[in-house]
Amino acid sequence: MQRAFLPSFLLFTALTAGLTEARATGLTRPATVQDTIVMRLPNRATLTLTVRDAAQLRQLKNYHLDSLTTRLATYITQAEAAAKAGTTNQVTMRFYPDKDQPGQNLPEEIRITAHKPGTDGTKGPTKTQVFLNKKFGITTYNKGDGENSFTIDTNGSTHATAKGDSAKNASRRDRHTVDLHFEVGPNTFVNSSANGVSTAPPLRYWSFWGGSGITSFGLDYVQPLAYSKRAKLAITFGPEFTSNRFLLSGNNQWVKNGNITTTERAPDSKQIDDSRLVVNYLNLPIMLRLKLRNKEDKRTLSAGIGAFGGYRVGGNITTEYKLAGSDNKHEDKLRGDLNVNDWQYGLQGELGFHFLRFFAKYNLNEVFQTGQGPQTHALSFGFRFIGF
Repeated sequence: MQRAFLPSFLLFTALTAGLTEARATGLTRPATVQDTIVMRLPNRATLTLTVRDAAQLRQLKNYHLDSLTTRLATYITQAEAAAKAGTTNQVTMRFYPDKDQPGQNLPEEIRITAHKPGTDGTKGPTKTQVFLNKKFGITTYNKGDGENSFTIDTNGSTHATAKGDSAKNASRRDRHTVDLHFEVGPNTFVNSSANGVSTAPPLRYWSFWGGSGITSFGLDYVQPLAYSKRAKLAITFGPEFTSNRFLLSGNNQWVKNGNITTTERAPDSKQIDDSRLVVNYLNLPIMLRLKLRNKEDKRTLSAGIGAFGGYRVGGNITTEYKLAGSDNKHEDKLRGDLNVNDWQYGLQGELGFHFLRFFAKYNLNEVFQTGQGPQTHALSFGFRFIGF
């Protein structure tokens, strides 16, 4: 980026003893305008001042514009480096000198938009906006070919833009959305205790059908609670279909005898290929979620915590096996209540970085009804896709 605008600042500082307010020539000319000053500098930079009130322009000396030029040079160097390394055509960076060093009459905000340099080695256009206060803005332009321009606005143009941004942020803050989400991962039995029926059986986690695991998909109604430039806090809820699979390892099989469901080892004459218990639920999860973004408005860290509850809408026990001396595959399938709990409820949480998110769900109630199956709870974890 050209540094041609730096002498413009120094020259402009020298004019502050007798002038006070200016505005870009492209703006609507106010009724109180007294004069217009146009300066063309040897380095091809152009400084335009539209004067309408001498008293306010004298206040510019309070902002120490001479030292601001050095600060701008540092910021612009950072913006150029970010634009060169970025994956988009332009990068906008915001700096807040007054917050970093309060009490020194520094600008409230410096916003620099730098375009990625062209493949031919030339630099793209660059725009720098400096907000001295809520009603006083300075904007510099570098067109990438050595030509620079400089405008100052004290008639509300910068303020109007800020108001527009505020209205846009308010709209985004209050706007609710509906997102689709998909989850997949393994699950297992935890907090198991021996009872008179059966102990929690060993599970298999990898097989052609995916092993013991969870698959769920649903809709999230997202209602924002708090919103800022870098963070969004929202509550989400919506229907979700969840399928839990518990696949036994070894030559074990699920068996249902009346009001008892248990596991047993199959006889040697029966080779078990796949014996799994599948339980499907319609859930209603409720989550409090936080999403953070960086200076380039790209998602960084996201986190959520909440609870879920649901009702069983189906399930089955499927056993695939071969008999000794035969290559024929047999399949037995049993449907019904399977002696599992019709209702489930538990806690869930998630943590993610960028678009990769990890979730975990823990069932507070047991998988089976009391005394009608292994005494155990379910724990599921995996990856969450799309969604908030």
